[in-house]
Amino acid sequence: MKKISLIIFVLGFCLLAACGNDNDVKKDEQNNEQKETTKSNSNKKSDKKDTETEDQKQEEQKEQEKQADKTSEKKRDSNIKEKDLEEKATKKTEIDKKKKESEVTQAKPVTSTISESEFNKSNTLPITGGNVVTVYNSNNPKLLSFGSLNITISKYKVESVVGSDKQIDAYSPESYLGRRDGYVITLDVIIENTTNSSITYKANHLTLNGKDISKGGSKENFIPNDKVLNNTNDEFPSMSQKEGYITYMLNEEDFAKIKQSTTLTASNPNDFNSPSIDVTVKNDITTNFPINK
Repeated sequence: MKKISLIIFVLGFCLLAACGNDNDVKKDEQNNEQKETTKSNSNKKSDKKDTETEDQKQEEQKEQEKQADKTSEKKRDSNIKEKDLEEKATKKTEIDKKKKESEVTQAKPVTSTISESEFNKSNTLPITGGNVVTVYNSNNPKLLSFGSLNITISKYKVESVVGSDKQIDAYSPESYLGRRDGYVITLDVIIENTTNSSITYKANHLTLNGKDISKGGSKENFIPNDKVLNNTNDEFPSMSQKEGYITYMLNEEDFAKIKQSTTLTASNPNDFNSPSIDVTVKNDITTNFPINK
């Protein structure tokens, strides 16, 4: 009987232990399930976050691409506008150039207000005395056009002075021909300023050139007071025409040189103007200028 009771006790203990193990196993399984669930939820949240981050990155990238497209479009529009402006500027330059060329083509000698008879009257003889004879003259106007400033040589003459016998003031440049044979060349000059601003020009820089010789002119020698060009002033007012004489004195030796292949050179106005003015010819102008038959 005691053995049976012992056996029953042992069996009962074993059953209790087994039940306890089953509960522990169930608890472990539940804990594991909870951990798996938590882990799964965590992974889902992480995946969701990653997805949201990726979506955000894509949106940002799209926005950047959109901004880049706008910038590129603006740059393209700017380039197009800049190109249009350049083309317009180029076109305007070409039009202005053609206009200037047209002005040069259309420029004509200015008509003189001094008659031929008045011009042919000698202003040399009363000063030098002796025998003064006109040996060459020309009534064919010559135009030297710089566009902004035009120079007309309306007419000119060459006078021979022989046997000068009058006393000329030693301090006067005209005394160069005092008691000396030589020549006086007189030009009827008209200077026209075609701009709206005053222009400086030294008319005595009209240069006669020959074989190995050049001679500058004078705005005073052998010139009556009423024929002094612009009152010897080098400043020519806007839209004006000024007429007067320019003269050259030469001895016989110099005349022999200068009468060979004679030319007349007009200095460029920008030799005398700063800042420079707009001209159609960048250099000096030289033209044939015969002074003997």
